[in-house]
Amino acid sequence: MPRAAGAKRLRAAGLVEGRYPNLLVAGPVAAATGQKAQHIRNRGFDSRYYRDMIVELVRTHGPVSRGDIDRLLLDKLPEVLTPAQKLGKVHNLISSLSGKAIRNAGTRQAPLWVLIEQEKQ
Repeated sequence: MPRAAGAKRLRAAGLVEGRYPNLLVAGPVAAATGQKAQHIRNRGFDSRYYRDMIVELVRTHGPVSRGDIDRLLLDKLPEVLTPAQKLGKVHNLISSLSGKAIRNAGTRQAPLWVLIEQEKQ
């Protein structure tokens, strides 16, 4: 049986979650084995949580650099992600906020992120 088909059967049985090949033990299995905290660290949080953290950082300490955002988020992202995947996730989060809640007031090489709503006041 191909691995993807096996993963599909495990997912249907409620034993794993996530997308193949990056599967995680499902919440009920983690709870039964005493791995609740590790399950949350591996799964991570909703992207809205991370976006809210970025906006709060910019609101409180803006303008902020990409390095500031990295220091805030990198250790909070799921442990199963590689360092390159974590940087990509932060990039995607910033991109999703850019033009809506924050904007780059710096340069492409040295971005400084500020809130858009503060500029309108």
